[in-house]
Amino acid sequence: MIGSGIFVLPGLATELAGPAAIVAYFLAGLIVVPAALSMAEMASAMPMAGGTYLFIDRAMGPLMGTIAGFGVWFALVFKSAFALVGFEGYLGFLIDVPVELVGIGLAVLLTSMNTTGVRVSGRFQTVIVAAVLGVLGFIVVGGAGSTDTSAFTPFAPEGIGGILAATGLVFVSYAGVTKVASIAEEVKNPSRSLPIGMLGSIGLMLILYPALIAVVVGNVDLARLTTDTAPMVTATAKFSGTIGQDVVAVTAILALISMANAGLLSSSRYPFAMARNALAPRFFERVGPRSGTPTASVLVTGAMLIVLIATVPLLELAKLASAFQVLVFSIVNLSVIAFREAKVPWYQPGFKSPFYPWVQIAGILGVLVLFTQLGLFPIFGAFGIVVIGVFWYRMFGQSRVSHESALLDALRLRATARLIDLTRDALALPGRDHILIPVSDTIVSTRLRNLLRLASSLAAEDGRITLARVDRDVAGTLWWRRTVYPEASDPFRVGVRRIADELGIDVGVVRPRGSDVREGINDYIARHAVDLVLSYQSEVSRIRRGFSADIRWLQENASCDMAVLHRRQLDGLRNITVMGAGSPYDMMKIDVGNRFASSPDASLSFVHVLPEDATDPQVEAIRVYHSQLEELCSAGTSSIVERAPDFIEAIAERGRGADLVILGASRRTTGLGTELTDTIAEALDAPVLVVSTREPGPPGLLRATLERLIY
Repeated sequence: MIGSGIFVLPGLATELAGPAAIVAYFLAGLIVVPAALSMAEMASAMPMAGGTYLFIDRAMGPLMGTIAGFGVWFALVFKSAFALVGFEGYLGFLIDVPVELVGIGLAVLLTSMNTTGVRVSGRFQTVIVAAVLGVLGFIVVGGAGSTDTSAFTPFAPEGIGGILAATGLVFVSYAGVTKVASIAEEVKNPSRSLPIGMLGSIGLMLILYPALIAVVVGNVDLARLTTDTAPMVTATAKFSGTIGQDVVAVTAILALISMANAGLLSSSRYPFAMARNALAPRFFERVGPRSGTPTASVLVTGAMLIVLIATVPLLELAKLASAFQVLVFSIVNLSVIAFREAKVPWYQPGFKSPFYPWVQIAGILGVLVLFTQLGLFPIFGAFGIVVIGVFWYRMFGQSRVSHESALLDALRLRATARLIDLTRDALALPGRDHILIPVSDTIVSTRLRNLLRLASSLAAEDGRITLARVDRDVAGTLWWRRTVYPEASDPFRVGVRRIADELGIDVGVVRPRGSDVREGINDYIARHAVDLVLSYQSEVSRIRRGFSADIRWLQENASCDMAVLHRRQLDGLRNITVMGAGSPYDMMKIDVGNRFASSPDASLSFVHVLPEDATDPQVEAIRVYHSQLEELCSAGTSSIVERAPDFIEAIAERGRGADLVILGASRRTTGLGTELTDTIAEALDAPVLVVSTREPGPPGLLRATLERLIY
């Protein structure tokens, strides 16, 4: 952490916020604390090279991991470049040399040093950090006595807006707190060392940074400070003289070099980790035979560092580094929530963030507020990283990765829990209060018997069953028979009464009113509180085409649940198969199947066919869901979950021998979706019942996206 944020930015921060820059430094530290806690927890659970990238990849999936990998890599390289450009004022105080050439030379030297291994680089860091802390402590103690308190008035000339703008700028001062997680694989006892290192560091800086800014503001004229590129040297002049200034200048240069080295050390591990996860070329996996260091990744990162030093202005480097880090820290906090909620068995952190999830939520909100204060250029830069990450993943990584995310596991758990609750509620109901059965006047008695038999299984003990008789001519319009029978001797009613008496149920017969079947049935549904429409799809012929189209329309538009029996006749209800158990429409399928399989000799099978490339977590999630369904059902149950290259063929095979196969269908089906249902029903050598539950309206974008992700 100790580097350009404290040695270079105080002047720029006071230009934005005045003396309230003290508050900005403290506020920036507080906003980083949740991310530090989150990183410490995840690092203790996954002490592997890659740090932030690895955690986000495991928590949010490879797409977000790719974006984070690019984002953190750019942020750390930008911050390193900022350090090697930012020592201009301090180097200029000691000697007049071309700063840009010196920065490039140092970048080459640091890159070379990092190819030799983490031990050499780590020892260099330890010595420099100890020296820098000593000098910064000297500045605070020495400058406290010469501080002019009148310099703090007015304290916040630009108000809260200025403080927030300065907070966004100096946020980069704390971003280094999480760098060490990227080399967790090379740390001894990471579950203890990493949390202590990160939280101890940020705690110290929350005290030291504001104290340093207070000393600088109290010892340097504000007008001069806002343009000063070496504020620590200027502040020291008031109480230590030339020797003290020389010591501070040398220390600042060493601190900035140390910061650049730390950035190069950790950022070079990100391409290495992405390559190990098949999200970057395998070239980045190359390591030195003796040092074990990812040499190729270090060299590419060093080259990028040199390009930035030569091309990007100082202030923009700081803002871009902050913008990338703000973006990543928000995802870091969300990642811990994903891991905790997913309850994945391998996630066993040795350290757990306190006050979960409120700390993480506060961290997300805090960094998002800062993001709005950085200006358009950094925001566009961060957006560009997102675009690059998405493009890279789609073009290079998507076909190579096979793992899933903890977030997806968490979403599946939540969705499954909701489906189980809905199914439990449906099974607890006594049955349907009012079932309407629209039938054509040409329906054969065996099909009519099948429909009434199904309705009797679904109706509540005191529920109503009503037949809606639809008469059509060849043109498809309603018509009344020219032969008018008395109600008692109407052959249709006589046939219905005979079947109903055999089944031991009461059935009413009605005819829809008006000239439009669909309007007539929908009107009857609304006026008579129908909660299920049960009908059939017959073989399409010139006579029956109009009725089939009406039933299709009702499947998609009726204001109540629908169940449509396809083509084949029922011979029995002993072996019931629920196909595709693991979708948003399951509660009705399970309820209907459980009621049909209520007799002692009946059984209920749950079958789900997944694509051949389905992941193991997907398969396991469906198996767990099926086991939960089996516990809810009163019927005897079994479960089959399998992968198959040909979806239709596998379903046809698994449905073979069933007395009835139950499929679910969305009310939002298009022509393509309807054709798919028909194709599946046609492929099955068994009677098929297609059920669809009513929905309040089209889903929002979030729900539709989650359904696609989960199912």
